[in-house]
Amino acid sequence: MKKFPFLFLFLHFFYGCIISYSDFPKKEKTSNPKIYFSVEDPKNWNERRKEFLKRGWKELELDRFPQKNKDRIHFLISRFPGLSSQEPEVRKALSAKGWKEIENYPPEKGYYIDMKSSQKDPSLGAMIFLYISYATFTIIPSYSGKDGANIIFTVYKDNTVVKTFEYELTRKAFVWILTLPLLWLNYIYPSEMEAYQAVIDQFESDLYSSKL
Repeated sequence: MKKFPFLFLFLHFFYGCIISYSDFPKKEKTSNPKIYFSVEDPKNWNERRKEFLKRGWKELELDRFPQKNKDRIHFLISRFPGLSSQEPEVRKALSAKGWKEIENYPPEKGYYIDMKSSQKDPSLGAMIFLYISYATFTIIPSYSGKDGANIIFTVYKDNTVVKTFEYELTRKAFVWILTLPLLWLNYIYPSEMEAYQAVIDQFESDLYSSKL
């Protein structure tokens, strides 16, 4: 099973392989996206708060999700597909949310997030045809539409699990030597990192909406 993603990478760069990702959260097309706010300066607090609420923004409860350095949300990635090259970018995406990566041990007090991303295995038939395609230098086509990743975010408070959020992304790949002229489609379809970014954005929204 572990060799399967490697074959996709090999075929993608040296033969004809079109890859796209699906089943990850899609951003809603709306002119009024949900925006969160907090005002730390007590001066003119009521006026600014009313102004933001009128705009439809949602107020963050600082006592639940404080953002000071000593109390900010921490995160760690305890599992990630070994053959994926996106882990550094995923770390950057999590840090961009204002969350701090855990360097040694999880904090005993406060919130932290444990992210696990595990490989979602393809069907046996897809594996067989991919190996046949690989052996024939992609003269024989193959298709896989069920592998990808299962992603779990576990939220801890004071080292106790308070909630778990589960998501998935599915990778679809079509391998055939005649697709070489169409490889530019890979730049149009959602990439692996775009899929992970959508999952992280959805998790952030679900986290603050859960009222833990």
